[in-house]
Order: sequence, then C-alpha cells, then structure tokens
Amino acid sequence: MSLMVRSYQRTTDRPDANRPVHVRYIKRDRIDTEKVAEVLIRIALRAAGNSTTTGNAGSYLRDLLTSTR
Repeated sequence: MSLMVRSYQRTTDRPDANRPVHVRYIKRDRIDTEKVAEVLIRIALRAAGNSTTTGNAGSYLRDLLTSTR
C-alpha cells in the first residue's frame, strides 16, 4: 500500500468557500477502525511540515514511511 498525499494549490485567485458543512451522525456499536486510521493518517500527512502538533506527527509519520531499507 502506498500513501500519496496530493497538495492542492489554486491557480486562480478565488475567495475561500463559505458554505455550511453537513455532518451526519449515525450511532453504532462498533466503529470502522481502518477507516478512522486512514483519515487520521491523511490529516497528519497533509499537515506535515507546519509547526503544529498535527504537523509534527505528520512529519514523523512521513519519515517513518520513507525511511531507507
């Protein structure tokens, strides 16, 4: 499995989207741990390089994933 995080850069000058976000809550007895882990890994990798706790975790994770063998 290879993880690729795409960085997004706007090519045109546009204002930020300011629209409501719809969240759906479904109560479950069990959670999909693989899905949760995937989302958390993606968030950390996207934040890698910035000086936040999430960014530091992402940088550390990226170093682990790209270490030489």
